Amino acid sequence: MKIAITGARGSVGRTLVKLCSEAGHHTVQINRTHTEHDGTPNSEMRTADVAKDYEGALEAFRGCDALIHLAAIPDPVGKPNWHVHSNNVNSAFNGFHAAGELVNAIGLVFSNKPLHFDYFPIDEDTPQRPTDAYALAKAEAEYQAKCFVDWFPQLSIVCLRIHEVAPLKEARKRHKEKWHDSGVRQLWGWVNPRAVARACLLAVESDNITGFEIINIISPTTTQETPSEELAKRYFPNAQIRGDMSKNQGFWTTDKAARLLGWMHDETE
Repeated sequence: MKIAITGARGSVGRTLVKLCSEAGHHTVQINRTHTEHDGTPNSEMRTADVAKDYEGALEAFRGCDALIHLAAIPDPVGKPNWHVHSNNVNSAFNGFHAAGELVNAIGLVFSNKPLHFDYFPIDEDTPQRPTDAYALAKAEAEYQAKCFVDWFPQLSIVCLRIHEVAPLKEARKRHKEKWHDSGVRQLWGWVNPRAVARACLLAVESDNITGFEIINIISPTTTQETPSEELAKRYFPNAQIRGDMSKNQGFWTTDKAARLLGWMHDETE
């Protein structure tokens, strides 16, 4: 097997390269800066800063059958928090994505993966299953927020889950023209820009927020005249219907926004 190893000159990496060689595998040692060949049999050297150079990582992995991804800042002591976090998160994402793209399993086909929902309407406790870079970034940001309020106890953070920001007419047109990529994937949701702005202001003015909260911000109705239950059964037959969706009710709940922020989607257009 041809195995790519990032961080190959680190303390674990050096031992791993030797172990792979002894087991009869070809190794591709990938390091952030140019490194002379170390004499390991059946091994080659490539250079890529995986955390900063996605295209470089993609080329470094090319032709390999497997990836062992060790590249990271291993010891955070004495280093700025932002630097450790940015480097290690980017390194992980670029490594996973490049590997997925090359084996045609994940990566660029994320956006074509079918969506899965356990139930409708979707509340803030619904399990998140990101299937594209944008959704993954949002999920990561929410996890960061949850951690930061523990890290800084005086801090309160509200993460608003905002969907398809546009006036109704514009969102309806977009959903009609791009039915699957926009309509179905967005569950025919929309939210007026002014409604979003009001929610943002209410979030910073509210006395009901302590610690970390996630709140859905979306219109209580879809862009469609077709009953939502019918759409759900047609496109997501395995999802459980937990509420009244006999008309064009939205696919997300907004009860929490009303309870904590006093927010309602008053805009009808």
